[in-house]
Amino acid sequence: MGEKKVSDGMREKVVAFLAEWQMGAILLLGSAIVGFVFGAVVGTMWSGFLGSIVFFISAILAFSLFSYLLYGR
Repeated sequence: MGEKKVSDGMREKVVAFLAEWQMGAILLLGSAIVGFVFGAVVGTMWSGFLGSIVFFISAILAFSLFSYLLYGR
């Protein structure tokens, strides 16, 4: 009986870890998508170099915004 409680506790930790990992992956993917969209728009309107700069800046800003909205930090 004691083993079941230990395995349930371990299962909850694993599920919580996977949920956090999944949310982090979604944050990174969403930030990359936002950066790609803004970078592509700027890159087609002006120069490719400026588009790549905007990609990195908008991806960082999107990650910061999404992180703040989800975690409040």
